[in-house]
Amino acid sequence: MENCVIYARFSSHGQNEQSIEAQIRICKEFAESKGLKVINIYPDKARTGTNDSRPSFQKMIADAQSGAYKYVIVYMFDRFARNRRDSIMYKEMLKEKYGIRVLSALEPIAEDEGGEFYEMFLDWNAEKYSKRLSKRVKDGLDTSVANGTYCGGTLIYGYRINQEPINGKPNKFVKKVVIDEEEAKIVKFVFEEYSKGVVKKEIAQKLNEQGYRIKGKMFTGKSFDKWLVNRKYTGEFTFGGRPCNNMYPKIVEPSVFDKVQKRLQENRYFLGGTESAKVPYLLTGKLFCGHCGSEMVSDGGTSKTGAQHHYYACKKKKKGLCDKKREDKDKLELYVTNCVRDFLSDEGNAEVAIEEVLNYYEKRTDEVNLKSINAKIAKTNKEVEELADAFVKAKSKLLQNTIEIKMQEYEKLLDDLYYQQAQLELERGYKITKKDLLDFIQEILKGDPNDKDYQKKLIDNLVSQVFVSDDNTIVYFNISGGKSVETIGFKDIFGSETSIKSVQTQLPLARQ
Repeated sequence: MENCVIYARFSSHGQNEQSIEAQIRICKEFAESKGLKVINIYPDKARTGTNDSRPSFQKMIADAQSGAYKYVIVYMFDRFARNRRDSIMYKEMLKEKYGIRVLSALEPIAEDEGGEFYEMFLDWNAEKYSKRLSKRVKDGLDTSVANGTYCGGTLIYGYRINQEPINGKPNKFVKKVVIDEEEAKIVKFVFEEYSKGVVKKEIAQKLNEQGYRIKGKMFTGKSFDKWLVNRKYTGEFTFGGRPCNNMYPKIVEPSVFDKVQKRLQENRYFLGGTESAKVPYLLTGKLFCGHCGSEMVSDGGTSKTGAQHHYYACKKKKKGLCDKKREDKDKLELYVTNCVRDFLSDEGNAEVAIEEVLNYYEKRTDEVNLKSINAKIAKTNKEVEELADAFVKAKSKLLQNTIEIKMQEYEKLLDDLYYQQAQLELERGYKITKKDLLDFIQEILKGDPNDKDYQKKLIDNLVSQVFVSDDNTIVYFNISGGKSVETIGFKDIFGSETSIKSVQTQLPLARQ
C-alpha cells in the first residue's frame, strides 16, 4: 500500500465552499477507494496571501523530500494552488524532484501535459464548438435551454446549482441555476455603485471594510471586471447561439446594466480620468532573474520630457544584491510572445502539442470518469436521504443542528459533482480531432504579436517560466517537446541548484 497525504484549504469568508473537515472526509474516502494510506493531513484555514503564507502547504512541500509519501490528495485542484502558475510550478517540482503526484478527489484526471493547451483551446473556440456538437447533444441542449435547465460551463459569482427531483426517477435530478442570496447582494451592490459613478477601487474598499472576501482574498478593482460586462446577471444571454432567457434568474436590472456599459465605454476612451487603467505587466509571477534566480518585478520611471518608461527589474538588484540590468517591458513581452509563435510554427513541436491535447482529452472524457462521477452522485444522494430520515427522527435541537451542518456540506458536494458531470457530458460532445487542433494553431499564428490582448492570451496559457540574463533569455513552455538549445544553471525559487532546458535563446535586448 502506497502512502499519501491530504492537503485541504478553506480560504473564504461567508463563501459557499466546502469546510476543511468535509474536504478531509471526502479525500479520505477517495484514498481508501484507491488503496492509499493517509499518513498526514495538512490543513490551511483563512489564509489570504500567496502560497508562501500558507504554513501547512509549505510544511507539506518541505516534507516531500523525506520520501514518505507518493501522492497529495486535494478536494479539487483549485484547493492546491491559488493560480495556474503556482499550480504548474509546485506540481512540476513535486513530480520531478520526488516522484509525487497530485490527485483530486472529485475531478476525473490529473492536470497533466496537454491540460493548459486544452483549456485555451476550449476558451478560444467555445462558439465554434457549439456549432459542431453532435446532433444528440444539440437536441439535448435545445431542450435544456427551452426548459431553463443548466447546461454546464462556468457558473458565475452570484449563483448556485439546485437539484430538482424528477418524478418517477429515483436519484435523478434536473439542474437549475438559482440565486445565491449572499453573493447576489454583493453583485447588486457593485453594479449599483459603479452605475452611480463610484470607481471600482472604492467599491472594493467598501466591501472589504464590511468583511466580505472573494475566494478568501480581499476585493480589488479587478475583481469586478468580468462581472460588469456579463449580461447573464440581467437574466438574458446566449448559449451556443441560442437565446437563454430563463436559465439565469435576474440579479441586475437591464437599465442598470446598460448604464454600467455606457460608463465602461466612456472610461475606455478617457484614460486620464478617475479610472485610469494601470499598465499590465504580462510576465508578472513568471519572470525570473537568470543571474540569481529571484523574481523580476515591475519597475519604471518618468523622463525629463514626461514620457513614461516601463521595465522589469530583479528584486535583489533593487537591494544592490544582484548585477542584473533592467529589461524593457514591452520588448521582453513581445519577444516571449514571438517565442511561443516560433515554437508552435515548428511542425514537430505542433505535433507534440496536439498529441498531448488529444491524449488529455481522451483521458478526461473517458466513459470510466463519467461513470465514476455518476456513482459518486448516486452515493451522495443516498447519504442525503439517510440524513433526512435521521433529521426527522432526531429528538434534540442540538442533533438537528449537527445534521443540518452535514446536509449543507452534502449540498455543496452535490453542486461540485453535478458541475463536473455537466462539464464532462458537454466536452464529450465536442469530439476534438487533430484537424481541429491544427486549425486552432493556425488561428493562433494569425494573431498580431504587438497586440497586448493577444500577448496576454499566449503568455497566460502557454508560458510557464521565463529566465532572463544579460546575454540570453530562456522561455519554459506549458507544452513539452522542442529542441534544447542550451542548459543554464541557476538558483531556482525553491533555493536549490537546478537547471532548465532552454527551448529558446536570444542575444541581449536593449536594457537600462
